[in-house]
Amino acid sequence: MKNNYRVILMCLAVLGVVYASAGPDKKAEEEKYKPLDLCKFSVSMDVGHYIQLKECNKRKIELKQVACKELSLDDAKFPCYKGSDVIEVRANFAAIFSASIDKNDGGEDVLEEVNLYWENGVNTIQGTGEWEELKLNLEASNVKIYKFAPGTVEVGEITISFIPPDDTKDETTND
Repeated sequence: MKNNYRVILMCLAVLGVVYASAGPDKKAEEEKYKPLDLCKFSVSMDVGHYIQLKECNKRKIELKQVACKELSLDDAKFPCYKGSDVIEVRANFAAIFSASIDKNDGGEDVLEEVNLYWENGVNTIQGTGEWEELKLNLEASNVKIYKFAPGTVEVGEITISFIPPDDTKDETTND
């Protein structure tokens, strides 16, 4: 019977060790703390001016011969040409555009008289972040076409520039 008690005590000791090693971890796992929100705050960033002209490297005005009376140039002289391109621009601010042309053919102007202008005088965008369209027209009169063989030739380069509108007013005047 003494042996039976020893066996029983040993079993109880083993069970106690097993219970002691398994019990607290399981209990600690059940009693883990849950995170509580303590504070929320905003994130801000300084956004600069953004402007993009869609596919700038693909822009091109191809001049086609027209009757000189179709041009808005005063006293247009034959031969007369006209062309246009619609540009798409998006920005996060209002912008005013300008365009200039560098007339060239290796030192001599082929385009003698030109008129580069925005369709209906519209050269501004609202700056909504969406694509906005502007149409640029080019008229040329007294074009020196005799300088080239028939075919397509490059006769100039257009530069598009922009500025934000001036929202400041001169406080010394009553504007």
